[in-house]
Amino acid sequence: MYLPFRAPSFGSASLHRESPTGPRILITKLTSLGDVVKTLPVVEDIRAAIPDARIDWVVERPVDALLELHPGIERVIPLELRRYRKERRYAAGLGAIIRDMSGLRAQRYDLVVDLQGRMKSALTAGFARGPVVGPAPGPRSEPHYHRLYRSCIPVGVSAGMNAIERNRALCAAALGYPLPRTAPDFGLRADDLPASSMVPSCGFALLAHGSSSAGKCWPERHWIELGRELERHGLCCLLPWGSIDENGRAHRIAAQIGNALVLERSVTLPELMTLLSQAMVVIGTDSGLVHLAAACGAPTAAIFVATDPGVFGIRARTPYRNLGAPGLPPLPMQVLGEVEALLAEAPSHERRRQHPDIDSSLCGTMSCLSTV
Repeated sequence: MYLPFRAPSFGSASLHRESPTGPRILITKLTSLGDVVKTLPVVEDIRAAIPDARIDWVVERPVDALLELHPGIERVIPLELRRYRKERRYAAGLGAIIRDMSGLRAQRYDLVVDLQGRMKSALTAGFARGPVVGPAPGPRSEPHYHRLYRSCIPVGVSAGMNAIERNRALCAAALGYPLPRTAPDFGLRADDLPASSMVPSCGFALLAHGSSSAGKCWPERHWIELGRELERHGLCCLLPWGSIDENGRAHRIAAQIGNALVLERSVTLPELMTLLSQAMVVIGTDSGLVHLAAACGAPTAAIFVATDPGVFGIRARTPYRNLGAPGLPPLPMQVLGEVEALLAEAPSHERRRQHPDIDSSLCGTMSCLSTV
């Protein structure tokens, strides 16, 4: 039976610290890319509230490549729980789990904070060496996972919040510091990203047309109309892809736009982050990619077709827009108007220095976008 929730005090003599240099904290957020990105601001929150904290994170591959680029995370512990299940290689999967879990137990923690609130994350957190705290179950939660925690954070702590705000509130409650009122800081710095030969030499808009669910996708005809208008005003369109279906859609859209590029191959997360950070603007459906774009500092417009932007929308320090609603996706011209506003708000001197060729075409004509 889990104990009633009581936030720790890392300044208290009553809390034993395993590390003499500061409390060691393990964050458990395993998947997916979007959910992990939405959790990243807790790292900067912890560092601001507990400057000597040492933060580790356990996550499933390949998202570990993202966390490895975060300067505030000391150790990333990668797991491979889904790959072998999808491939039905159960014997190999068991061996991988044993290997990964032994790595998880290599360090003792002052506190393990499960921010996923599912059975697989609670089991993973339970394998770590340290007391585990996590969110109490809500009406739609998986049953019984919370019984693996030392204590539960009450549902009311994060009720009614956007996903990013919820993660920050849960972590603040778990570690006993006030919930920050600042905009989320994802801790990813564009200057720290690797260089990539895949970045176009011209100013470009990245069209993130894919999504984990077909129901979240925006119609191809809308992407084509949007891309043609962006091209008319001096922006090349770049279309990434991550599957065979997305590759086909990217080529169909690009063929109808004209001045558009499709990535030659599926890219790694670090390469993708470099592309996102260099884009003049990123426009995409509700997906991990658009959240990653905002985290990398790109002006970002997120298009919602089937999900609620109030719950799943972007929150960031960079200029952003959450457009549409379940059953009410925005039209291309509405998106164009918001792109105009985004580029006007963006601290664009740095981007225009990188792409001086777009200065006159965009700055002189973006005011026409909403009326084209």
